[in-house]
Amino acid sequence: MKRKTYRAIALAVVGSLAIAACGGDDGGTSSDTSSEATSAPDETGAPDDTDAADGEAWTVSTDDCVDPDAANAPIEGTIKIGSAMPLSGGVAAAAFAPVKGGFEAYVKYANEKKLLGDITIEVAIEDDQYNKDLTPAAVDKLLDGGAHVFSGIIGTPNNLAVRDLLNEECYPQLLALTGSIGWGDAENYPWTTGVLIPYDVEVKAYATAIQRDFPDGADVAVFVVNSEFGQEYLTTIEEIAGEYGLNIVDEQTIEATDSAPPTAQINSIAAKQPPVIMAVPLGAGCATFLGEVANAKAANPGWEPRVYITATCASSLILGLAGDAANGLYTSNNLVDVLDPEIAALPAVAEYLAFMEAEGLTDIITTGGAGWHTAEMTVAILVKALESGSLTRASIMNAARNFEAVGMLTRPGVTMKMSGLSDQYIAQSLQIVQYDATTKLFTDIGELITDYES
Repeated sequence: MKRKTYRAIALAVVGSLAIAACGGDDGGTSSDTSSEATSAPDETGAPDDTDAADGEAWTVSTDDCVDPDAANAPIEGTIKIGSAMPLSGGVAAAAFAPVKGGFEAYVKYANEKKLLGDITIEVAIEDDQYNKDLTPAAVDKLLDGGAHVFSGIIGTPNNLAVRDLLNEECYPQLLALTGSIGWGDAENYPWTTGVLIPYDVEVKAYATAIQRDFPDGADVAVFVVNSEFGQEYLTTIEEIAGEYGLNIVDEQTIEATDSAPPTAQINSIAAKQPPVIMAVPLGAGCATFLGEVANAKAANPGWEPRVYITATCASSLILGLAGDAANGLYTSNNLVDVLDPEIAALPAVAEYLAFMEAEGLTDIITTGGAGWHTAEMTVAILVKALESGSLTRASIMNAARNFEAVGMLTRPGVTMKMSGLSDQYIAQSLQIVQYDATTKLFTDIGELITDYES
């Protein structure tokens, strides 16, 4: 009753906000996927797992949970994973909806391999349209549907919108698909973790590369989406600019809901002729931004800025929308390029590609890989929790924060790991890459960057 009362109040507040923002149209859709477990083959396909460092492992406290007994209750028979993703409604959905297909595909794969033994994994994904005012209602619906754990919610503002709720009620909010530095706050939000490289780490990696190529300093223009997501990048760029010899000559923004090309913003940047642009567009906005940069370059002969673009654009499925305008840009990743023939021949990647083909999902194998990877790490956490002796919401959280694994799509040298309060970000190694619009492949620039590992 206590839990329901808290959520009823929260839902009423959120409902009034959603009506004001969206005219009362919730636009919500959902997708449920479950798969009957089958006999396991000789090779399970589970990620390689290594126990956390020796010593007393971090454990989550359930003393302040709304219902401590529920947080420690064994989960048997079926475990339900909930998530909220933008499946309709704008530029975010156009780019990130394939993540859902990859996530669901791995859950089916895990059930077929019986990675959780006799426990079946179910996943339900609600559509929040990348609208943070819709995310709480989506999560509340999933809680009422019996979700035990949440994973892969897309978007910084969307995860922030439900972080207090899930932490107060002690539901794991695993592997938020965002690189917000806010996911490294286990002391205040022990039930929340992220999966992407922290945005400040990504910005520092780009700044280091720019400083190497422009040792005497460089004028830089910044273009970001006007949201918590873009603001985190912008804040980091502003904070470190002096240290890396970056002189910010222009800052431009675009609204997250604006699908129009950012013509005025790019014209403003072009007027300053900076040799470098650091860009954080959103979803399909990655392509429209690049298209406008190409137009500005054509109108300003001799201006050929280096473009460093957020890793959230680093998919040939997204960049392909920009055509030749995406050629030569710099970005980063910690996953392999599954379109590269040499990479595709690797056993684990080949298994991924074959499974996606069998599911009729070949058209989304690039962006879908982010969903597959997130689900794979989620299941690896669940396996570790089960191996601890009891699968509960609390043991899942303990497993997540004392965790080390290498996934099917992680780059060589990259290990996904967390260790209590000392290492709260699962991903801190990254590779800067350059995109070739003709081949639609990424080329590594320099070595894998591991300097930011905790």
